[in-house]
Amino acid sequence: MNRNTFKNSYRSNYQGKVTVEDAQKHQKNIDDMKKDAAFYYLDHIESSIIPHSMLYKIIQKLKTKQNDSLTLPEKAYLLRNNLNALHDLVEGKISFNQYKKESANDRIVYKKRLEEEQMYLEKLKELERIEEQKRQEKLVQERKAREQAERERRKKLESDPKYIAQQREKALLSKYEIHPYLIGNKQRYKLLNILNLLDNQQRLQEQDAIWLSSEGREFFTGEVKIKFHRVEADFYLKLYEVTKSDWYAINASSQLRKCKASKEAERFLENTKISLNKNSKLLSAYFTTLGGVKRDLKKSDIALEHGLKAHDHSSQDYRPCTLLGAIYMENHKYDLGHDWYGKARDRGAPENSINAELKSILLRLDKAKRSEMVASLLKKDPYIYGWLKDLKQ
Repeated sequence: MNRNTFKNSYRSNYQGKVTVEDAQKHQKNIDDMKKDAAFYYLDHIESSIIPHSMLYKIIQKLKTKQNDSLTLPEKAYLLRNNLNALHDLVEGKISFNQYKKESANDRIVYKKRLEEEQMYLEKLKELERIEEQKRQEKLVQERKAREQAERERRKKLESDPKYIAQQREKALLSKYEIHPYLIGNKQRYKLLNILNLLDNQQRLQEQDAIWLSSEGREFFTGEVKIKFHRVEADFYLKLYEVTKSDWYAINASSQLRKCKASKEAERFLENTKISLNKNSKLLSAYFTTLGGVKRDLKKSDIALEHGLKAHDHSSQDYRPCTLLGAIYMENHKYDLGHDWYGKARDRGAPENSINAELKSILLRLDKAKRSEMVASLLKKDPYIYGWLKDLKQ
């Protein structure tokens, strides 16, 4: 038989549609089995019409007059299932008419046994349900006991001054983005005192501010810086309200810039009358600060105007020069930026301050513009800008 023949045979036998003839034949087989079971008064037993079951085989032997061919296991099956009358018929102890009478008793016994088994199973199921319910209730009680114990432990813990202090400390450090494991035992008291002062809107003493920007600079995080400068800004704003001193207004605005409140600084400065003052030094500081604010807010043209005004009012002050240098650098006018930073150096601007500003500008640029700016500055002065080589890539 080739492969195709095998495939066709398989489809015909297993995957083809059942014909009406097949269905009728199947139903006739079922009806015949039921008749055979009923003839021997065994139709109340389910296995009597299950092909290849022990009882089905026994019925078929009786049907074909093969009583003597029953095996010992088959006879034992009859006794085990209380089919005593059928067993006696097989053994020839009773006639078929006697069997018909006694099979009625076997039916009653069988039915009673089924009912007893059903009652037993239901009782067993009920006992299992009760046991499961008890187990669940026990688990619930145990969970409630654990939860109550945990609540009592937590309540006791939360009333412990030491625990309260630890939680406050943890929350404070988290608020200012400081990892507890970075803090040494000698630094802890001082740092926590500083953070508590700032968190309560209290200005730091000079020695604490110096410590924070030197020995404790690793804790001078972005959040701490913003808070520090916000407190400083509020301090100078209050002084300005009381004294109306223009210098306090400028100091307040400088601090507002550092705590990322340049928009507030812009509104505040433009609502003062400092621009009407005749003091050149004050006007230079005013336009330098306002120019820095405009630079923060991406208003480069206005920032340049203010920077130039500041320089006009105080040509020997390096601060307007650094402002103009930064603005030109940010606008990719590197030659002009270099020139203004050169003027700032000539007027005493700290080199590290200029370098910090340049680095800040570079880090905000994309890779291409960063390389362009570094190359331009190195070409201008490879000595002064030599430190930029590491940032070129």
